[in-house]
Amino acid sequence: MSPRSDSPLAEAAAAFAAELATYARLGRLFLDTPLASVKHLERANQTLAEIAASEEKLQAAGTMLAQALGIVRAQQEQLAKEVVAHVPSVQARNHRLQELMGHLGAVATEVQGLNTIIEAKRGPDGDVATTADALDISQLVLALSARAEEIATLANDAQFEEVATQAHALHQRLQTIGKQLQKAGGGGSA
Repeated sequence: MSPRSDSPLAEAAAAFAAELATYARLGRLFLDTPLASVKHLERANQTLAEIAASEEKLQAAGTMLAQALGIVRAQQEQLAKEVVAHVPSVQARNHRLQELMGHLGAVATEVQGLNTIIEAKRGPDGDVATTADALDISQLVLALSARAEEIATLANDAQFEEVATQAHALHQRLQTIGKQLQKAGGGGSA
């Protein structure tokens, strides 16, 4: 990240760079001035005086730059401490998210496993063979629905809205399917 152009560090660096350019220009002019006449010597002496003044300005600009750099470095070190101190919070949130996603994934896996159970209990007409089988499956579905609802509540409490929404949607779908199976099994509504 580059410093803002109006930051004290940027201003100090710009002032130092400008004074350094002036010093370099004057130094080159001094070295290139011929010394063949009185006028040339006067120009060389004048340039030498300007170099001395420029050195003072360069030193002052260097001091300002060092101070600005020190301030920025202190700010960066403080921010680094704050970042390091915040890492455990992020790790804890990541861990909690992984736990919730693991629980939700386990429910989703069990929901997929219901297809195997339903296929095993199908009669020749393709429907669940007995009302007892329908009631058994509805109990499984409603238990999974309750687990999904619990995950939704935990995710909502942990302020993981996306997970809460997914778990709540799964809960609602399973609740609907479970109630339909209960009706088909003659168990009434839950």
